[in-house]
Amino acid sequence: MFKVLLVDDEEWVVQSLKHSINWEEFGFQIIGEANSGDEALDFIETNKPHLVITDIKMPGMNGLELIKKVISKDSAVQFVVASGHAEFVYAQKALRYGAIGYCLKPFEEHEIGECLVKARLNLEARRKNDDLEFIDLLFGQSEPDYEKVKGILHSEGVQADRNEMAVIQILDKKLVPLEVKVPFCSLKTGPRKMVFVINQSDFQAFMETVKSFPHSGAGYSTNIKLHELKDAVQAANISAFHHFVTGSKDCYHIVPTSTNFRGYLSDMADAMAKKDLKLIDYAFQELTHCFAGGQCTVKDAYWVYCQIVYYANDRLAMQIEVEIDNFEQLCSVYMNVNDMLADLGRQVNQHIISFTQAVHMEIEHQTIREIAQYVNENFYKDINLSEISKLFYVTPNYVSYLFKKEMGVNFTEYISKLRIDYAGTLLHNANLTIQQVSEKSGFNDYFYFTRIFKKVTGLTPSEFKKKNK
Repeated sequence: MFKVLLVDDEEWVVQSLKHSINWEEFGFQIIGEANSGDEALDFIETNKPHLVITDIKMPGMNGLELIKKVISKDSAVQFVVASGHAEFVYAQKALRYGAIGYCLKPFEEHEIGECLVKARLNLEARRKNDDLEFIDLLFGQSEPDYEKVKGILHSEGVQADRNEMAVIQILDKKLVPLEVKVPFCSLKTGPRKMVFVINQSDFQAFMETVKSFPHSGAGYSTNIKLHELKDAVQAANISAFHHFVTGSKDCYHIVPTSTNFRGYLSDMADAMAKKDLKLIDYAFQELTHCFAGGQCTVKDAYWVYCQIVYYANDRLAMQIEVEIDNFEQLCSVYMNVNDMLADLGRQVNQHIISFTQAVHMEIEHQTIREIAQYVNENFYKDINLSEISKLFYVTPNYVSYLFKKEMGVNFTEYISKLRIDYAGTLLHNANLTIQQVSEKSGFNDYFYFTRIFKKVTGLTPSEFKKKNK
């Protein structure tokens, strides 16, 4: 919800505005009322409303002076002027000062509604640009530009230079707006990920709202100083996916602990080398037990996944690639860590029991041609080896083997190149945001998209877009 301040020296006018329209239907929430320009200025500096609806003629500082003073300091605040017919000339002057519209007294619901729609569209466009700037400032450079980050936070009422902060990440398919009355800076970091940065003093009040929100995962970091913000965002992201380990969707703050995965994985590697199914099963059971306590993180799960895949390639020549590039993709492929370990165990056992190269040689060339054509036509969709293996009736490890043998590159490299090339084409379109380009190219995480794009092209998506205007 966008925040609104109502300003008029006559209380009945404020109440009339307050009750004449369903503000929430337009995406707004009234957070304050003021009866003078001076009172309004103090409120704006402290609470950072997104929209101010103000009278023009008031004792002391009038509405025009209020608009000039606020916009000179913070051009992000939107103003709508409330005036009578006799003050129409002043209303026109307010538009020149930066107001986006005016409503005549007595108020008509459709006039207020038109102003609210215009304000919301302006604010949503600005928020998208702020998200991109925030992401670039924190993650698009070798060193974050914390002075600019501080400016963005301050514009939303988060006092990064005075207070410690908290970071909360919420996962949800619809990303329904949270209705909270504390200052926050939010940014969308993926199709279903929203990050909130708040003052630490507001943490408990904010979390009460989060706990009642129907999210599919949430994580947080607390007592954060400005220079710790980048790491805190990443830590909250890891915690938000902790349901992958526990199987329960809750609000998590995870402090990584040391677990002896290496010993269990070393035993598994030896068992694979011996093709000992009993020892392999035991190693998988021990790993499952390690995760049962809930102290390990989703990053641990991803590391274990990569190690098992590596050992399967090395000890069994299964040719399984690391098709899953990060822990978020892991969560989209498997329901939880137990599901992941069970599936990997099945693949290893099936390979040892029944896999022979001769069974597949007959379909080799025709199959890889069909698979390559399918990937070329569908790379922008959420496709992976598991889906392709089902479509073409071959095992995932054999798809990996064929792709590497016939195409000269592994499946991940091939599809990433297609997606980055397509993203470069889309970035020439000025009407698409970088978030839209990321999603249309098949990437579900903006941080990952930025990292891979820069790795391939040498530029962040924002830098590429500016260079090719």
